[in-house]
Formats: sequence, structure tokens, C-alpha cells
Amino acid sequence: MPLMLKRPAAATASGPSGPSALALDLKERLRQKFESQRKPKIAEQMSKYLKNTHPFYGLKAPQRRQSATSVIQHWRKDHGIQKIPENLARAVLCALYACKEREMHYVGAEFCASLMRSGPVTPKFLSVVKLGVETNSWWDTVDIFAASSMSPYLLKCGNGQPCEEVLKTMDRWSISENLWLRRTAILCQMKLKGKADLSRLTRYILQNRKHPDFFVQKAIGWALRQHAHYDPEWVRQFLVKHGDDLAPLSHREASKHLT
Repeated sequence: MPLMLKRPAAATASGPSGPSALALDLKERLRQKFESQRKPKIAEQMSKYLKNTHPFYGLKAPQRRQSATSVIQHWRKDHGIQKIPENLARAVLCALYACKEREMHYVGAEFCASLMRSGPVTPKFLSVVKLGVETNSWWDTVDIFAASSMSPYLLKCGNGQPCEEVLKTMDRWSISENLWLRRTAILCQMKLKGKADLSRLTRYILQNRKHPDFFVQKAIGWALRQHAHYDPEWVRQFLVKHGDDLAPLSHREASKHLT
């Protein structure tokens, strides 16, 4: 799919304004902006909170989002970008995920997640989601996709109903060797309420009930707790039937708001 630019001749992937060049330009604009706002003491605290997995600029979420939004708006205007096709989204994600600072990863994930929520997107965009989930993986970036965006993405791809093609991919992710793909599959329906496929959710949970990882166990409890806001009786009955098979963490999280 070609970039929708004001000057179509410059929109080819191999040309001077192709996806890679555009992504690198955005990366440099963001880098300069964030570098000018760097806060070393806060950066150290933020890095410690995530067990020193990544360095930070020290920008808290409101400032980071405000700065990133402004930079992206000017970038799109300067290049005449009206719509973001999959190849550009992938290029931006790769460019920003190649940076050291975690704020750049957040912007890359949020850039793609906004497309998942607002579209236009197709099931093919899952290849970008998979890249975002499997790269630089920790809960903070993974959940930008898994918890915040997968449910609206399912509905976007399915014209208002959960997209079966995407769900079939979630079936595979739910038993993946990659724990973050498993987490994404477990959480993918958490905002669907009455449109959730509960037989699928049950299957994903039971497939992962003995998984040793904290983040998989937590996802099981979170998915159940979230659905309990819509249908607490279903969650109660699930816990009656399967509660003894769940990890204590999963059971505790699932029953938090049940009375």
C-alpha cells in the first residue's frame, strides 16, 4: 500500500521519502525533543522501577505524550502524510525500538496502538503487533498492545464484531513459547464485554493455568477481573468450577471485586 502523500512520486518505499527514511526522520525529531527535556534524576528512578531493563530520558507519561503528539503532528504535516499504512507503521516501530531509551519504545508502541484503535487496519497488521510484543519485551510496552488496543482492534477488523481471523491467530499465540504472546492472547478480549468469546477465554486460561510465569498468571486474573465488571456471575461460576486449578495469584486477582 503506497504512502498517501501530497506528492505521490515521493511515496515509494525505495525513494527519498519512503517508509525507512520517514521513520528515521521521526526518530531524530523525537530524539532531539526528548533530549532537550531530559531529567536525569527522574530517569534513574524510572529505570529502577523497571528493574534497570532500559535507560530513560526521565519524561513522565503526560509530558512524553504531549511532546510526542506535537512532534508527530509536525512530522506528518511536513511530509504530507495523510494516512499511516502498515509499512510505515512497521518502519516507525523498528526505528524507535532500536533506540536505547524506553520513552522511544513507548512512542513506537503507542503510534501503532493508535492505528489499532482508530484504523483503518486489517488482520495483516498483526505482524506489526507481533513485532511490538516480541521486541524489547516487558509488561509496560506489551500491555500497550495487549490490554489497551487488542479489543478495539478485534472489532475494527471485524466490522463491529470480534474478527475470527485475528482470534485464530490468538489461538496460536495462547500456546506460544513466547510468554508475552500468551499474555496478549489472554488479554485480547478484556474490553469486549458482551461480545467476548467466553469459550475461547476459558480455553486460553485453562491452557495456561499451570504456567510458571508471574505475568501470565497475572494476565489470567486480570482478564477474569475485567470481565467480572460486566458479568460477575459468569466469573463466580468459573471460579467455582476451575478456581482450584488456578495459581493463587490468578485466583486472587480474579476475585478482587467479587462480593
